[in-house]
Amino acid sequence: MEPPAGFVERLTALCAVDSPTGNAAGLARSAALLIEWARADGLEAEVRETTDGPLIVIATQGPAAERVLLIGHHDTVYPVGTATRRPVERRGDLLLGPGVADMRGGLLVGLSALGRLARDPAPLHGRVELWIVPDEEGRLTEPSCLADWRDASRAICLECGRADGAIVTTRMAVTWLTLTAAGRDAHAGTERAVGRSALLALAREALRIEEEIHAARPGVQATITELHAGVGRNTVPGSATATVDVRALTLADLRWAVAAIGRFAEHDGIVLQRSDDPGFPPLDHAGPFAEHALAVLAEVGAPAREALAAGASDGSWASSIGVPTIDGLGPIGGGDHGPDEWIDATSVEPRIEAVRRLCRG
Repeated sequence: MEPPAGFVERLTALCAVDSPTGNAAGLARSAALLIEWARADGLEAEVRETTDGPLIVIATQGPAAERVLLIGHHDTVYPVGTATRRPVERRGDLLLGPGVADMRGGLLVGLSALGRLARDPAPLHGRVELWIVPDEEGRLTEPSCLADWRDASRAICLECGRADGAIVTTRMAVTWLTLTAAGRDAHAGTERAVGRSALLALAREALRIEEEIHAARPGVQATITELHAGVGRNTVPGSATATVDVRALTLADLRWAVAAIGRFAEHDGIVLQRSDDPGFPPLDHAGPFAEHALAVLAEVGAPAREALAAGASDGSWASSIGVPTIDGLGPIGGGDHGPDEWIDATSVEPRIEAVRRLCRG
């Protein structure tokens, strides 16, 4: 099944814009394209300027009383220049390019579903709003618009579906911590004994974290992802930093892991500190809404599967304020943040139709 007319052209144009988190010019260009297409499709569209870039709200109003959210982001992770080097290309049923899965394909699924709702001659939906934030990829805190989501009946996050076609009905809680160590620089040859190696202290703590905290509770993950130290080949490193990726099935277990990471051992002459970044809450299973979504997917001929995802999304924030939320309703895809990021072109039409039906009363 081919994507609807114009979808691939819009995807190609959107992915031709580099908009890494914090890049004002790129985010302005991607916002302008989305607003232009939304208005061409007969939808309400506005840009709200924030300190993190343009936040986009696209909506259509039907006769029902309920309010449904579609959630996405238009920032990406790729540096400026990537779009020129790797334009969107088609290989059989796959569309490849920077941001096709995370998450420009999902944004266009949401935009297409809104357009169909707006054109429905006998509409059953209420107010349906597509919120597109500019900073999801680089943020560890709640979106600036979270308060605007509180009275919604339900929410659909448009991150890509899993490679096997599953939608995401549960996500792990996640945060990233920075560890710092301060010791004493010294000449590695003539004054080695008076030096205090921050590198060795953090290396020992890294081993402790991986060996004692990772998997200490079901679903808890603690992974050292960065370790930096040293000012020269002949100097005892007096300062060092490390990064820890922490994930858990529940917020309570995430908090336990963060606290355990900060219980450092004694290291002679070394002061150790841990950041306290809150990160993303878990996405809780939405019960009846999730079951309804699986039934709708089956109706449209799409895979009716659900999955737990270890990655974070703003769907988790909607869930955290009590809005029943499902995720992964963008096109089936994978390779996020990598050189072969892809979506399955045959999954686009069923996802658009599923989102349209899930937005109805």
